[in-house]
Amino acid sequence: MQPRVRDAETRLVELGVAVKQQVEIERPRALRRHALAHAAEAALELEQPLEQLAGRQRRLENGDAVEEPRLRRQADRLGVDEGRDRNDLDGGIGAELVERREQRLLAVAEVRAQPDKRALHAASVPLASASPVRRLLLIAVAAALCASGPAAAATGRLAGDPLQGQEWWLHDIGADQAAPPGPGVPITIVDSGVDPTHPEFSDRPNTTFLNSQSVDGPEEWHGTAVASVAAAPENGVGIVGVYPQAALQVWDASPASTISTLSTVTGIETAAQHCPGVINLSFGSTQPSTQLRAAILDAFRNGCLVVASAGNDGANGHPDFPAAYAHVLTVAASDQNDTVPSFSSEGPWVDVAAPGVGLVAAVPLSHNPAGYSTGLDGTSFSAPIVSAAAAWVWTMRPTLDVTQIFELMRRSARDIGAPGFDPESGWGIVNIPNALAAPAPPRDPDEPNDDIDEVQPGRLFPAGQPTLTTAARPSNRIAATLDASEDPGDIYRIWVPAHHVVRVSVSSGGNAAARIWGPQTTSVDESLAARRRDLKGQLVRAGNTGFAAYAEVLLTGRSIETQYVLSVKSSIR
Repeated sequence: MQPRVRDAETRLVELGVAVKQQVEIERPRALRRHALAHAAEAALELEQPLEQLAGRQRRLENGDAVEEPRLRRQADRLGVDEGRDRNDLDGGIGAELVERREQRLLAVAEVRAQPDKRALHAASVPLASASPVRRLLLIAVAAALCASGPAAAATGRLAGDPLQGQEWWLHDIGADQAAPPGPGVPITIVDSGVDPTHPEFSDRPNTTFLNSQSVDGPEEWHGTAVASVAAAPENGVGIVGVYPQAALQVWDASPASTISTLSTVTGIETAAQHCPGVINLSFGSTQPSTQLRAAILDAFRNGCLVVASAGNDGANGHPDFPAAYAHVLTVAASDQNDTVPSFSSEGPWVDVAAPGVGLVAAVPLSHNPAGYSTGLDGTSFSAPIVSAAAAWVWTMRPTLDVTQIFELMRRSARDIGAPGFDPESGWGIVNIPNALAAPAPPRDPDEPNDDIDEVQPGRLFPAGQPTLTTAARPSNRIAATLDASEDPGDIYRIWVPAHHVVRVSVSSGGNAAARIWGPQTTSVDESLAARRRDLKGQLVRAGNTGFAAYAEVLLTGRSIETQYVLSVKSSIR
């Protein structure tokens, strides 16, 4: 791991990017929808001085440039006619160009912040500290903006919090079609610190700060935003999270203003002491980390679901970690048109997609006195949407184990793009009603068991895995599943009794095969010389002494997934 990494997902949003060019909105223009004229004028009258104030805060001169897209998009939504020329950049494209320019590596062993894209200030006065009259004005303007946009009609909810009408993603994942439960399966946010003084968190019930929180660093707004998208309460302020009543746990993995591998691993290990639970990791790196992998596998083995953002590098072809690790539910971004934006990283490790364009989120008051930012893009915010959805569903379906909730969230997703799995959106956009109603997937026992180090005692786990067969029971069968990206192979320890022959076979319709590795095997990916020594085929013989060996089940290439039954039979030589 590198000694320094920018905040996980820091590149995803730069709060200062909002101000780039001052724009004057002309008033004497025709309105297409006359009923919205007053709301539109009130909103625009407030927006222009706020943008100018933001420019002064950034010490920009009056003639400097400010980013126009938010004002233009608002004018479009309210029906304001305006001329354009071919030099106008689409707001989304402009944001992507900004995001591309500001990509940086982050702190965790090269853990790179996924470049979350736009962050425009919602207002320049904090709702919590504003005078009663001013606060009512801000809420009224926010309500006018919400009510006039398509999001209000889309969500089907009565907007209880002033910015809730802008949360188009609640409807997109079906969060407005069922009542969220009370606190249950916890969500743990492992990220930069969360502002404990923010109105969304200062009095939030069922909130546990697992360590001290720091939000003073220039990139440390990120954890507050991620946590708010997942679980901001219904408190009449700001936004509402996907699962507002969730039991929320927060771990600050950036105590020195940058996310560190050690702190991240410690946060995962702390959360894994209270499984079942959902652990959200909205950061990534092109460099794998053995410590991070081990912590994730340990959490999964203990019964916790780990969710990670796919990254914001588009179709660059390289894996990001932890997103590309097996047994991590990896989340790509989607937009209001159910398409995957070009910035969202793709690959066979992507499991599902979730909204990641044009979001509103809380940010620390020290970063923005308004306490909120709008126009946020990035998979960093897609991941907590899925984390909250999974915790909601798991709370309602408590008999599921971690392998079942993992598969349920994938298979109940709303398919987009080409039918079935695709590397851009995985199995589709996560959908809460579908996940609540879908049949429970079969359990996948003994996971994680992808390689020797996950089952052999004294390696990754001190106790390893118990042998599938024993001297008292030399033959056995087990049913399980394989998946090319998340569970590509299963390893089982087996006992080979003295003077016996042990054979393995698998029933899977030709989609899987079985073979045996000898007792000296250290990995199924070991060197060619070691492979010649250790790979035994479908049978192994014992001499005067019994020993432990390893049965492997792997895909044959005919399918990217399968269910199988492995049979291990022992007979006297």
